[in-house]
Amino acid sequence: MKIKNGRKLLAALLAILMLASCMRAVPGEPAETAGKVAENPAETKAEPDETEDPAIPGNPDPGAPDTTVPDGRPVSHKLSVVSPADYHEVYERLTSYGNSYGGYYKKATRGDVLVEEAVAEAPAAADMAVNSMEMAYEVAESADTGGWGSDDYSETNAQVAGIDEGDIVKTDGKYLYVLKNRTEIVILTAAGADTQVVSRFSVADGESGYYGGLWKDEYDPAKVETYKNSYAEEIYVLGDTLAVITDRNEYSSGEIDGVWRYEDRTYTNADFYDISDRWNPRYVTSEGQDGSYLTSRLKDGKLYLITRKWVYRWYDYKEEDYGSYIPMLYNAEGMRVTPVDRIFWPETTEDSDYTVISRFSMEGHAMEDSASILGAGNTVYMSHDYLYLADTRYYEEAVGERTESVYTVTDYVYGNRTEILKLTYADGFAVVATGTVDGDLLNQFSMDEWGGNLRVVTTEWNNAYTIYEDKDYGFTNYQYKDSKQTNGLYVFDGEMNLIGALDELAESERVYSVRFDGGVGYFVTFRQVDPLFTVDLNDPSNPTIMSALKIPGFSNYLHPWTDGLLFGLGQNADEETGRTEGMKLSMFDVSDPFGVFERDKISLDVTYSEGMYNHKAILAAPGKNLIGFPTEHGYLLYTYTPEEGFRLMNEVTIDYDDNNWWWWDTDSRGLYVGEDIYILTSQFAVVLDMNTGSMLARVGY
Repeated sequence: MKIKNGRKLLAALLAILMLASCMRAVPGEPAETAGKVAENPAETKAEPDETEDPAIPGNPDPGAPDTTVPDGRPVSHKLSVVSPADYHEVYERLTSYGNSYGGYYKKATRGDVLVEEAVAEAPAAADMAVNSMEMAYEVAESADTGGWGSDDYSETNAQVAGIDEGDIVKTDGKYLYVLKNRTEIVILTAAGADTQVVSRFSVADGESGYYGGLWKDEYDPAKVETYKNSYAEEIYVLGDTLAVITDRNEYSSGEIDGVWRYEDRTYTNADFYDISDRWNPRYVTSEGQDGSYLTSRLKDGKLYLITRKWVYRWYDYKEEDYGSYIPMLYNAEGMRVTPVDRIFWPETTEDSDYTVISRFSMEGHAMEDSASILGAGNTVYMSHDYLYLADTRYYEEAVGERTESVYTVTDYVYGNRTEILKLTYADGFAVVATGTVDGDLLNQFSMDEWGGNLRVVTTEWNNAYTIYEDKDYGFTNYQYKDSKQTNGLYVFDGEMNLIGALDELAESERVYSVRFDGGVGYFVTFRQVDPLFTVDLNDPSNPTIMSALKIPGFSNYLHPWTDGLLFGLGQNADEETGRTEGMKLSMFDVSDPFGVFERDKISLDVTYSEGMYNHKAILAAPGKNLIGFPTEHGYLLYTYTPEEGFRLMNEVTIDYDDNNWWWWDTDSRGLYVGEDIYILTSQFAVVLDMNTGSMLARVGY
């Protein structure tokens, strides 16, 4: 990247702007204390300057690029969102990127079939679900309407209270619903010692092999082969409706008229079942969209499904073959192309993958709205009012040009930057604001909305280089500067204007966990020891570090426990080398945010838990003093009280064999109903007494 002579004036203006920005500190924070730990809140909090724009202190234009970080790197800028006028504009956008392999691979196109003959093609997906119901077995003869169950039961461990997240196990307080091995549903009564299986049925085929052609060992390149599979990802239960999120894939390859062709079709469905009679569930319908499953949410009776659809640029696809580059929507009647007025993209994107989002009625079993956004995001956070899609991409840009001796000198910065789209979702998907932040996100917990502001935590790689160019002799030299890894916390207002920031934190470390609790933010970084940062966010324009506790190891997951306590699940580590040494549980005392300390901890003789990377695998119930999670040895269940600390209540183990050992880690969950605890694995359910930890029943399925 080089700045041409005709752009010297622009470069000079940029340099002046960057120099001016270097004289400013992080918004709302004095330059001499930027990034430091506050000893007292009064030392870093200041009254806002009434002469400045309150949206971004020191920046009279809230919509302009903000460059308030001391070294002049841009932190946030606005993105224009494009809404195409027709499909031709979408086609032009995608083909303008160029074909990476010069059209060597030829995509098998279906042309008008995708639109005109869609109705005849799509029902196969629905038939799959219908046929699965015919495979039901081990069904009880009649429904027992006994008085088991309770209104006091645990829900899936979700990020935001009141917004459910899909998982492989659910309960409604009367029944237990288990997604077994991603292919079948098992329904049990939540009846304590009398728990029993009442029905089970297939919801996906798994690896179903080749069809419509030859098996792999009989491969003939002159014929086309198709391979398909389907797996259920997660489930939801609301009243008498069960929704199963299912990924389906079909791949075809072979020669047609001497030309080798390859085609793939990946789509995700919400399969709806009527479970008003739990002994005899009934398939209702299936609706879905193109793309691989990314995540989903359930709020106010509406299911939100989010997928990622890739469009492979190196294929030669025809403009009239809409299905090859436009996401398709599916239902029992067939499939249809996403309406052009429901397609968007940020102006900066050069991605050829879509984020597809749809809203379904759980009661009506139907899609109500859908939108497809090119390059929208791989990290999703939903608040009670907005949906945030975040996508991290590489950037490289010039930040100044000058003359030194005979050289034209240009400075560049490069690294990762996260673009965030803010959408409405309850009454229609629409992008209402955009923003960017340097660095990338750990996961969905890196974003949190409170008081109308979005708080974001990132890990940043700050890289730079300088080009020295002697234009008279055609000589160019590159000088790379030392790279630096730091972390930051940023606050955006409702219009996605940057209003507050903490930058350049914990050099050479990266973020391992994040949790927000109202006006306080917690995040853990790690290299050799674990700094747990506690940040005051009550003044969003002036985030202030209150403490930075350093202890060996780190927490992969943080959970607000009771007032003054914060639970952490993570790993021990050698204080000198940073080498991990098994898992640990920590309870931090955060009652004094300026003096946070590790109140209790316990080291475990296990090295892995899915709960370290999937919060939904954790049972965290402060009201019951319960903590549970799967490990490579089984399921561990602990109690915690300030008086006794952590105490092992029970460990449910399993005898591994070659066929099911892997499913143990991914298919075990813990929950409670009333005074009973249920540990649900891929093979059986164990019922424990909550007061004693003793086993009441073991039910195989």
